[in-house]
Amino acid sequence: MPIRVPSTERCAFCDYLSGARECAFIRRTDHVSSFINIRQYERGALLVIPNDHFSTALDLDMELLGDIQSEAVLLGRALIRAFGATGLNIFQNNGVDAGQTEPHYHVHVVPRYPGSDPHRVFHSRDFQPVPLTDQLEIAAAVCQALSAN
Repeated sequence: MPIRVPSTERCAFCDYLSGARECAFIRRTDHVSSFINIRQYERGALLVIPNDHFSTALDLDMELLGDIQSEAVLLGRALIRAFGATGLNIFQNNGVDAGQTEPHYHVHVVPRYPGSDPHRVFHSRDFQPVPLTDQLEIAAAVCQALSAN
């Protein structure tokens, strides 16, 4: 039985990439992009995605998976510098039954802080979207930390 991915009328991440929807991009390369997660369950939570639409990790080749993971680590280091994070989660879900809520493969990069609940699992329904101005402010801090590298 194949992995069941979320069904949506439009892919929000593809809309971000095309400019049809606004988002706070951090970086864009030929193959990978990163942006602030609209739902900030920890300050600085962001996403890394392939620029082409793929649904799960099983759909990507090893080179692209490596590019995405490398970007996640690079940004994780920047989050630690930008916000003083003392921990970091890097994770992703494949399929509805594993918690995937967007049909586009993505990796969550989430800084954690003293007092963060290390066992709390992210559920998008638990967090309201933050305004784009807040997302852009967070993105600017991460970009500044990247340039300080």
